[in-house]
Amino acid sequence: MSIGESLQKARQNKYLTQKNVAERLYVTRQTISRWEQEKTMPNIYALKDLAKLYDVSIDSLIENSPHSLDKEEGNTMSKINWMALFGMIWFNIIFTLGAFIAVFGILVGAWITIGAFIAAPLLLAGEWILVVLMHLPWPANLDWYQVPLALVLCALGIGAIPLAKNLTSTLVKFCRQYIRYNLKAVYTKNQK
Repeated sequence: MSIGESLQKARQNKYLTQKNVAERLYVTRQTISRWEQEKTMPNIYALKDLAKLYDVSIDSLIENSPHSLDKEEGNTMSKINWMALFGMIWFNIIFTLGAFIAVFGILVGAWITIGAFIAAPLLLAGEWILVVLMHLPWPANLDWYQVPLALVLCALGIGAIPLAKNLTSTLVKFCRQYIRYNLKAVYTKNQK
């Protein structure tokens, strides 16, 4: 049985679609399809994640495969594919770095907004305390609706914390997977 057939059979035994697997591994559905059709081969990190997801050993996925790494053949992963390295660097600089900066900026902005929402009643109370303690005249810009508005903003901020935590966690997992899958992609098999 080829590695593509093994991957497809293991996926089907767990009643997963290609889309389900792609979402869990943070890759596209087409990537899973290409692996199963043997147009491309998953790297060792992807195989490890697939084996864990399918509850099988890596050996069972690559067993009897013409692409399996056999120590008797003397295959090692040590030669650098310079074109892959060059392409990966440029792709990561141009596309991925831009996307990462944009997403990171949005995430930081979301956390700052949540913090400001939660701090709204404290800021309002602080202003009132200053007015009372320093015996200042009551400012004309302090209106009755500011207290309920500050409390609503605080509630929204507290309610948004789990959403922001989940988003942050998902993005961190995605970045780790992306780096992990691309870290060894520049190495090719080197025959001894």
